[in-house]
Amino acid sequence: MTAIAVFCTTNVLLGWFAGYHSIRSYLTFWLLSAFALITARNIVVRMWPRESSGDTVLRIAIASLAIVVFCGLLLGGFGQITVAGYLVAQTTLLVGSMLLPPHQAASVSAEQPPVGSPAGHTLVAGLGGALLAFAVAFAATHAPLTLYDSLSYHLFFPARWLQDHALSIIPTPFSDPAQAYAPANGELFFLWLMVPFHGDLLARIGQLPFALLAATTLYLLARRLGATREAAVYPPAFLLLSRPILEQAIGANVDLICAALFTTSLYLGIVAVDRNQRRDWIFWGVSLGLYWGTKYVALAYTPIFLLLAVAKRPRWRALWALPGILAFAAPWYARNWLVAGSPIYPASLGFAGVTLARGAFDRQAMLNTVFHTNDIRLFPVIAAHALGPTLFLLWLPIAIVGGIAMWRRGWWPAGFVALVPLLMVPLYWFGFPVNVDSRFLMPAVLPALLPFAFVFRRQQSWNTVLHAGLIAGMVWIVVGRQVDIPARVPWFMQGWLSLSGLVQAPFVSFFVALAVAIAAAWRYGPSRSRWAMPFAACLIAVPATVMAVGSERWCLPERCEYLDTTSPYIRLNLIYGWRWLDAHVAGSTIAYTGINLPYPLTGPQLTNRVVYVNIDGRPRWRLHDYDRAYRAGRFSPAPPLLAVSSGELMPIARRPGPRDDALRPRYERMQGIRGAWTDNLRQLDVGFLFVAALSAYEVDYVWHDERGFPIEEAWASGEPQSFRLVYDNPMVRIYAIDLGGKAGA
Repeated sequence: MTAIAVFCTTNVLLGWFAGYHSIRSYLTFWLLSAFALITARNIVVRMWPRESSGDTVLRIAIASLAIVVFCGLLLGGFGQITVAGYLVAQTTLLVGSMLLPPHQAASVSAEQPPVGSPAGHTLVAGLGGALLAFAVAFAATHAPLTLYDSLSYHLFFPARWLQDHALSIIPTPFSDPAQAYAPANGELFFLWLMVPFHGDLLARIGQLPFALLAATTLYLLARRLGATREAAVYPPAFLLLSRPILEQAIGANVDLICAALFTTSLYLGIVAVDRNQRRDWIFWGVSLGLYWGTKYVALAYTPIFLLLAVAKRPRWRALWALPGILAFAAPWYARNWLVAGSPIYPASLGFAGVTLARGAFDRQAMLNTVFHTNDIRLFPVIAAHALGPTLFLLWLPIAIVGGIAMWRRGWWPAGFVALVPLLMVPLYWFGFPVNVDSRFLMPAVLPALLPFAFVFRRQQSWNTVLHAGLIAGMVWIVVGRQVDIPARVPWFMQGWLSLSGLVQAPFVSFFVALAVAIAAAWRYGPSRSRWAMPFAACLIAVPATVMAVGSERWCLPERCEYLDTTSPYIRLNLIYGWRWLDAHVAGSTIAYTGINLPYPLTGPQLTNRVVYVNIDGRPRWRLHDYDRAYRAGRFSPAPPLLAVSSGELMPIARRPGPRDDALRPRYERMQGIRGAWTDNLRQLDVGFLFVAALSAYEVDYVWHDERGFPIEEAWASGEPQSFRLVYDNPMVRIYAIDLGGKAGA
């Protein structure tokens, strides 16, 4: 209860500071959270014997996520995404969980958390607690502008679903068309966080719980593989110190969610293999279903789990994993197959050269991207960027020594887990068309950190030196140095090998002081394990709240930049346009064009509905509609075309017919009819038009004027009686729309 009180108080303080002043919203969120956690706890304690506190926490977390995703799928399918809908659904599940019979098996003695433990734990607690406090404070004042894809679709999709009260396929013009069709369990979690507040107060940092889940799972994996308690804290500690992990944790992408669920599925799969009980296989299937339902990337690592399922010998009980997989992953792929023609749309599904389900393009088209390489010499750079360059240099010798130690413990399970990251490398390199994007290697990063727990020996002197070295390495990762590892890399890898620290130089002394204070408080704080969670919550929540509130005052005229994060490369002129809309427009429908960053246009607490409006006479068509019509000859845009198909920053051969060789077909931009476009605006009751200059991905393949604006700008500026220019900068033009009359008039 103390931990809950700390969380709720922090929630209100940070929310009030961010402009969320509805007490009802907070009460609703706490009630939904309580229902989800209590339901999950009832399911876990009534179905599984208690092995350890960490194992129970992990299972409750997975069960809670399953409840959230299930409710989102159910309510979204029936058009009932509302506060009332979630309350009814979660209350029903809560009552059902209370009817489950209690588990009869005796509980295993629970492992106690390391409170008042060795000096290594104390220092790790200080560094980790200070970093989490800095992360929460930074995210509260900077998210969601910390990650590009959060603005492109990860937050935009849940916002639209909440406004429409239903799940739908939302087009993503001027961007990767696959985003609209990708599995979206992570977005359903963000949606659940948005529902009580009708905004992104918590969703903007929706991956932070998964960083903690991943850290917990790594600790449990290390313990299950034979590491001591003292050694097992290092993999999760270095996980939180990994730059890519930290940057994902303070944003709303789903890469960290996917990686965390990969690791939970690995852990739960090992447990299921060892016990071979039906309930363990079922729970493994739930975790796998949540994982495969997060993003297409998850499919590439499927062979790891096929090997895991037959690790000792094939067992029929493993088939009990299928219900969870079907419940939490299959709906997304089945929807795509039924609606668009391929379960992995817009890509085609094929096997051994045979097309099983046709999409908008095939694998060969996906390889036509500047971000695909066959140069294996670039892989060390990619791996360094995936771990974080500062951590990578420390990890290399540890991975060799610790990996050998893991293998010497026997092939199962330590040897198998030691091989997992190595097996994932060829799956990544040959499986992903965009194989220079280190985010897709993130699921391999987590198990790759486990050797940190196996470099210790029986010699106390060796262990003492190792503890000191690892703590020094943590401090170095935080502080860093403003230099790059020398290497010749492509233009898009510039800055990938920077050894800069996680904390900005002006705040290093404050970070050190906070880390020392947290370490001392942890060392000499309450000795009873039952107080570990509320005490830890206080140590992180209090400084995080103070720093978040003080950020607006201490570093005027700017906000405090506590962390040194990678820039999402969003141009200032775009941000200026968003700020103008925030200050002048509310309760309106806004059409956007030119660049696919629609989420900031929704305004504070989602007051605006944001849409893309087709430029022809087909207001409701999406990519799969254009694609099917183009193949059937029902959509034949006459030249001159306003857009042409291409790869990703790569041209394609010009030819007639369907563009199977085009990663970006751009069907919806080929034909423009001014009257049909304005009629579409009327049908959708659009009040404002936001026109952005085309990005580098589009400007060579889409019609634009001399300033880089798409065709909508020419149409709007040519009709001043209906489109009144209200804001203008070199990259953004905003029009207030008054078309008069009704659609079709």
